[in-house]
Amino acid sequence: MSVFGTVILVLSLLSAAVWACVNHAGGRGRSLDYRLDPDAPSNPPGVDRGRAWPTVAIVAPGRNEAAHLPDVLPRLCGQDYAAGCYRVVFVDDASTDATPAITAAMRERFAHLAVVRHEDDPPAGWMGKCWAVSRGVAALSGSAESGADIDADAPEWLCFTDADILWDPRLLRSAVAYALEHDADLLGVTPTLRFGSAAEAVVQLQLVLALGCMLPFEKAMDPDTPWALTGGAFILVRRSHYDAIGGHEAVKGEMVEDLKLGMALKAAGARHRVAIAGDLQECRMYDGWSDMWEGLTKNAYAGLNHRWWNAAGVIAAVWLLNILPPVYAWLAVAWLIAAPGWMPAVTLVAALAAVGWQARALNTSRKLMHLPARYAWTMVPGGAAYTAIIAASAWRYHRGGNLWAGRRYGPGGNSA
Repeated sequence: MSVFGTVILVLSLLSAAVWACVNHAGGRGRSLDYRLDPDAPSNPPGVDRGRAWPTVAIVAPGRNEAAHLPDVLPRLCGQDYAAGCYRVVFVDDASTDATPAITAAMRERFAHLAVVRHEDDPPAGWMGKCWAVSRGVAALSGSAESGADIDADAPEWLCFTDADILWDPRLLRSAVAYALEHDADLLGVTPTLRFGSAAEAVVQLQLVLALGCMLPFEKAMDPDTPWALTGGAFILVRRSHYDAIGGHEAVKGEMVEDLKLGMALKAAGARHRVAIAGDLQECRMYDGWSDMWEGLTKNAYAGLNHRWWNAAGVIAAVWLLNILPPVYAWLAVAWLIAAPGWMPAVTLVAALAAVGWQARALNTSRKLMHLPARYAWTMVPGGAAYTAIIAASAWRYHRGGNLWAGRRYGPGGNSA
C-alpha cells in the first residue's frame, strides 16, 4: 500500500498544483474582459470625424451548406456598416446540394454579394478550405484564375468566416471599431457556441477549456510569443499584412489553417488582438454527435502536429490530471479509514482541491458559452470523450486519413 499510496499522493498533489496554476497564471480567467462593444461609434475610432470607415471584404467558403445559407447570407449582407464600404464574397466549394440555387437567389437580393464557384479539386498540397478561400480572395483582385472578377477597389481589410456562422448586424462595425481602437492588424473573435444536446456541450466545453489553458488571451496578444488565437468563425486582417505572407498559400497544407494563419501573420509583424463576440456572433459547430465526431477527429490530431507521442502524452495527462482526481479522493477516503495518517489525509485534501480547481476553470469556459452552472462539473465525462476523439483522430490519420466535407486527408495528402 505504501508505494501505491505514494503514487496517489503525488498525482493528487500534482493535479491540484496544475489546476491552481491554470486558474491563477497567465490571466486565463480574464478572457471575459475582452468583449466587443455592441454599441460601436458612428465614426471610426482614432480618426478625424467624417472619415469613412475602412473598406472590408467578408470571404465565406462553403461546401454543401444549403441548410444554413438562407439564414447566414442575409445576415452577412445585412451588416450595419457604412454603405459601399463592405462586400461579401461567398465561395461555393463544389457543392452538390441546393447551394447554387440558393446563392443565385441571394445574389439577386443583395448587390454587394458576389458568388465564386469552383468545381476543381484542390491542387496537390492544398487543403480544400484553404483553396476555396484563396479563390475568393483572388476574385477580389480580379485574377483570371479565380473564376470570377469582382469589379471594385481592393479592400483595406479582409474578414474570413464560415458558412454556418450567424452574425448580428452590429458585428462588423463592432469588430472594425475594436481593431482600430487597439491599433490591431489582426483580430480574432471567439463566437458564442450553441449546442443541440448536452453531449455536444460537454465535449466542446473541453475544447474551449483546452484552448483557454494552452493559450490565454494575454499570451496570444503578447508580441514576444509565437502563438495567435484565430478561429475560422471570424478573422479580421489588414489586406497589406495578408498579402505580405502570401495569403492562404502560406498555410495551404494545414488542417487547422485558421490558427496557423494567425501565427504566420503574427510572425510577420501583425499586431494581434483577441475578443469575444458575446451576443454578436453565434454558431452551432456540429449537427449532432456523428457530425461532431467527424469534425473533431479531423482537427484533434492535426492540432498535435500529427505526432503520435504528442497524442499519447496529452491522453495520459488528461487521464491522470483531469479525469482521475475524483478516484484519488475516493481511494484516499478508503485509505484513511483503513490506515489513518497524514499521507491519506493530505491525499484527500489535494484530490478535493484538484476537483474544485477544475470546476472553477471549467466555470469560466461555461460562462463564455452561456451554459448553465452544472456544466462546471463535467470534467470527467468531457475529458474521457475528448481523449477518445484524440485516439480516434490519430488512428484514422494513419489508417487512411481523416474525413471532412466529403474529402479525406491523411499522410499522403488530400483527396476528393
